[in-house]
Amino acid sequence: MTETLQSQIVFVVGTRAQLIKVAPVVVACESAGLPVTLLMTGQHEETMQDLVEEFGIRSPQVSAVRAIERSTVGSLLRWLPLAYAGVSRCIRGFTRSGRSVSVLVHGDTLSTLVGAFSGRRNGARVVHLESGLTSGKLFDPFPEEILRRVVFHFTDLAMCPNKASVAHMLHHHRAEVVDTVGNTIVDAVAMTGAAAIRPDVAAPYIVVSLHRFQNIYNKRRLRQLVYLIEEAAKVLPVRFVMHPATRARLAAESLDQRLRLAPGVELSPRLGYGAFLRLAAGAACVLTDGGSNQEELAALGVPTIVMRERTERPDGLGTNALMESDVPGGIGAFLAGGHYVKLRRPPAAVAGKGPSQRIVTALVPVG
Repeated sequence: MTETLQSQIVFVVGTRAQLIKVAPVVVACESAGLPVTLLMTGQHEETMQDLVEEFGIRSPQVSAVRAIERSTVGSLLRWLPLAYAGVSRCIRGFTRSGRSVSVLVHGDTLSTLVGAFSGRRNGARVVHLESGLTSGKLFDPFPEEILRRVVFHFTDLAMCPNKASVAHMLHHHRAEVVDTVGNTIVDAVAMTGAAAIRPDVAAPYIVVSLHRFQNIYNKRRLRQLVYLIEEAAKVLPVRFVMHPATRARLAAESLDQRLRLAPGVELSPRLGYGAFLRLAAGAACVLTDGGSNQEELAALGVPTIVMRERTERPDGLGTNALMESDVPGGIGAFLAGGHYVKLRRPPAAVAGKGPSQRIVTALVPVG
């Protein structure tokens, strides 16, 4: 048996967004016959197993911590030491087996940090997917920018989605660097079939998805966003898809009932991945603060307003997406005037050899 087949690949996964991003890589590893384990940190619970089934992942799952929906700052702080202890114990078990171990972490969450630090402490090779992205501002987005900068220091193999992220890692860090020529989200979107959905011209609607710390934990900002949703609903019906944390914050500020009573606003629990993308693909426009959403909507060509001051991702900017501060005349007037129509682009998500396959090839090079 070759060393390639003897090596163990461990994906550390905590959030829905991470699972979505790594799923195409996991599937590509499975297709190549590589031994894969999903090490689940329990940061999110809602719809996680649904995603595993939706993507057809067959690899075994190991739970480092019992999964519950950790949607508050306090719950995350209580979870953090438990997650580190559980993830370290599991990785230590793999490294003591005599196999070489690659620990794959993704993005910029607390689970990313836990996985990278645990991998480094226990002698595994740390591979960071979507590495090298930076906003250039230490506290924006918070805490994601801080987390990713720390993870860079623990990274042995950096899988970078574009030339700017490659340049950043080569200039600032000592990791081996691979340009994956795109983000794995393109492969994930292609697997859902959402690119075949066309906008609903008979009954147009707007989709809203908000969950960023700066948006939902700033009381003044949250109230401004609720007002914006109410104003948008005067133009077109709004389908507000809520993360658990968003739902909790709206309730804490007594804003959930206000939205329920707002004409034209439909509140929805968080949807399955394919269901959300199909809803978004049929929308006239999407307002979102999610970095993954920005990438997904760029792949689908859907008009998008990114509800953040800045983003570390170039996806869609200058084509189908505008930053909130760059919307001419303000969002209300922009929507009322139908200017979003000019942002629509043809879908770019096509099934085939994409970033995920390039990652697997770089992860386990032939020969």
